[in-house]
Amino acid sequence: MKPILLIIGIFFMHSLVRAQADAQTIKDIETVCNYYLIGGTNRDSVMYSKAFLPEGHLRYMQNDTVMNVSLKDFAARMRNGGVKQDRKTSIDRIEVFGNAATAKLTIEYPTFYYHDMMSLLKTKDGWKIVTKIFYREDKKK
Repeated sequence: MKPILLIIGIFFMHSLVRAQADAQTIKDIETVCNYYLIGGTNRDSVMYSKAFLPEGHLRYMQNDTVMNVSLKDFAARMRNGGVKQDRKTSIDRIEVFGNAATAKLTIEYPTFYYHDMMSLLKTKDGWKIVTKIFYREDKKK
């Protein structure tokens, strides 16, 4: 009976440690996503840039053409305007597979939404967004 309880105890502790590690990983990824979201909302280029791996890319469709912009150039477009943008943001979903993760974010403006899909990698400097794709959806009138 004792060996069975010991095995159950070890399994439970392993699951608990794994759950705590996963919760910390999710929290770390949320922090990076919030650098992007809050930095963008507040037009804070320093916070905004902390989210990205400079070698990463933003890809999107424009007139049936795939556009490709480096995340370094994308982040450099952020101007410290000091005026907070009128928008709401949310982190809708995070999935983690070892040192790779995806995050689905929504940014709601008065007349449209941006749906951002982020690919992240855990680097020596922590989690970073390495690829962003997005879709703009107009609100129904």
